[in-house]
Amino acid sequence: MVAEMAIIGKVIAPFGIEGAVKVYPYSDFLDRYRLLKRVELEDKGFSRFKDIKKARRHKNLWVFYFEDCSTRDEAQDLVGSLVKIPAVQRVPLPPGSYYLDELLGLEAREAGGKKLGYMRDILRTGSNDVYVISEEKEQGQAGSRREILVPALKSVVKEINREKGYILLELPAGLLE
Repeated sequence: MVAEMAIIGKVIAPFGIEGAVKVYPYSDFLDRYRLLKRVELEDKGFSRFKDIKKARRHKNLWVFYFEDCSTRDEAQDLVGSLVKIPAVQRVPLPPGSYYLDELLGLEAREAGGKKLGYMRDILRTGSNDVYVISEEKEQGQAGSRREILVPALKSVVKEINREKGYILLELPAGLLE
């Protein structure tokens, strides 16, 4: 049986010249990197497991040094990869709380039922998250993509229903214009 994997971050850039990568965490548990020994990297439908020989925190990012990655060019090849772990290794959340990757791919609807698109990304801004709603379900699909940036506030996000696959939004006036 294949274990369900959970996204905990994304490789955003090489770090230095020795093959390290910077990872943007999709986690509020920034010290999680200390527990990681092996992760799955997935990019454009291709995945591979990587052993972590060293990890550290750099500001609000993680820096991973993989066993088989020793040059900046090798690190550059990993940029854009999602970082995954087995879902059973997640820290339990209180009811009504969600991991960021659990929201990705949900259909976004206005309170009146109009479909807006799909939750494609979540931007962590400091004051509140911003949901990136795109017409395409997955990143990288062809065609021009219209995106809506929605503040993740209780006054805007009315319901999250993972079981039925949608998020219900009450958009602020003028947001779609």
